Amino acid sequence: MEEPRKRPPRPKRPRELLRTWLELGAAAVLAIVVLTLLGVVLYKGGKRTAPPTHTLVVTQTQDFASLDPALAQTREAWELEYATCAKLVNYPAASGYRGSRLAPEVATALPRISPDRLTYRFEIRPGWRLSNGDPVTARSFTRAFERARSEELVSPAAPYLREVSSWQVHGRTLTIHLRAPAPDFTQRLALPYFCAVPTWAPDRQSDTLPSAGPFAIEHYRHGRSLVLRRNPYYHGPRRATLQQIVYHFGAFSSQIRLQLEQGEADYGVVTPSAFAALAQRFKGDRRHLLVVQQPIVAYLALNTARPLFKNNPWLRRAVNYALDRPALVRLFGPQGAIPSDEYLPPGFPGYEARHVYPVSEPDLAKAHALARGHLRGGRAVFLACGTEDCAERAIVVADALRKIGLHVRIDTSPGQSTLAGVRGTAFDLADVITRPDYGDPYGLVDKLLDGRVIRAVGNSNISYYASPQVNRAIDAAQRLRGIARDRAYGRLGIEVARTDAPLAAYAVLNARVFVSTRVGCITYQPVYGLDLAGACLSSG
Repeated sequence: MEEPRKRPPRPKRPRELLRTWLELGAAAVLAIVVLTLLGVVLYKGGKRTAPPTHTLVVTQTQDFASLDPALAQTREAWELEYATCAKLVNYPAASGYRGSRLAPEVATALPRISPDRLTYRFEIRPGWRLSNGDPVTARSFTRAFERARSEELVSPAAPYLREVSSWQVHGRTLTIHLRAPAPDFTQRLALPYFCAVPTWAPDRQSDTLPSAGPFAIEHYRHGRSLVLRRNPYYHGPRRATLQQIVYHFGAFSSQIRLQLEQGEADYGVVTPSAFAALAQRFKGDRRHLLVVQQPIVAYLALNTARPLFKNNPWLRRAVNYALDRPALVRLFGPQGAIPSDEYLPPGFPGYEARHVYPVSEPDLAKAHALARGHLRGGRAVFLACGTEDCAERAIVVADALRKIGLHVRIDTSPGQSTLAGVRGTAFDLADVITRPDYGDPYGLVDKLLDGRVIRAVGNSNISYYASPQVNRAIDAAQRLRGIARDRAYGRLGIEVARTDAPLAAYAVLNARVFVSTRVGCITYQPVYGLDLAGACLSSG
């Protein structure tokens, strides 16, 4: 007997689909609330212990992606590297303008530069040692250069050695030869990528290398804790009073806030809402609650290698006109950011206050006009990190682009990072929050707009924008000097935003720092952030 055929399931109607999405969204919100409450309950129910007297306690939700100086890229990692690294040249442990003036560190002086600007010569100070007792020599730095160029490590530092043709070591003298002038080359050598490392450092990620700065890694339990101990061989100018710095990983953001309030942790990164609560409780306390303007710019990267935005500057410009920048800024919390549409941050060399796109409200009329006929199916994939604040920004962007006929699907990945830096990843938009690696416009324009730095993995140019004309303009600006060079980079950024728009800048961020009341000697270094090595603790 023939069985009756089963009817195919009836497709869900739009109203049912909307109800399904709302149910899923409500479930996700409920899960977040439950996890947050669970964190608070676990914290309050746990045993509270005061931090040790001479130990600075740092609490973080996530562990570092890497502690290897050749690979570390995040703001938190660079704060740590500033406490552990020693370089040929470095930025002093001072706030404001003084902290942005390059000074010799392991080198006896700033480099002697040849008249043709192609040869840099450094003399290495005698007596400097790594934390394992090995001497720091010129080879400690050439080994860092070799690792930066290693095909196995795939370090983000490789583009900063692009002009380097060779180097030689003669005793305590290190000579570096360039094939083309690079006016910012000395500043590049102050990056954490070029820390002194042992001559035996391998061409693979190594998270516990001996270091030559004030502190060194003593013990590391991946995903749980990290202990930095004062380097017994360090005799440089940055004398520490702390005995050790301890990191704890895995706390919920709600726990971090409570730990800071109760004085059980000394420093930690909190969400905008948590910072607002701390600011309310410690109102007027400018010694422990700091808001510092930073050259940190938030962008949307529009993937020019994918069909939607490839050879489609009209739609890329439409996105810039459609963005609700004030709504995105509000997500960073009180005093968290200001709206912007410029690739360079205010006060940066080459910056000009010339808005190409609206910063006070969207211009949907212009956005519609530019998008008309260029939507190419009107579907986009937004690749967002897995944190709550990333998801919130993605939702605001999706809502803004829906108004010009672009329907955005949000894909998330676990943690604070995504695979946008891997060439070929399927996405059309990604959220990028970046700061210049040093105080020169090349360090920002090059990493975001130079197509020659694109590679298989570890990309900073995640719009995958490659324009031979812009590459030539970067080279032309690099050949200039002084104010003319800065202005050339500033004009280049404005022109690329106006015509090709591979990025949509939407905010300039402030650093908001809270440290416990027992922390003194607070210095917010303008390049690297909080000077952990220079902090001191009261006995109370």
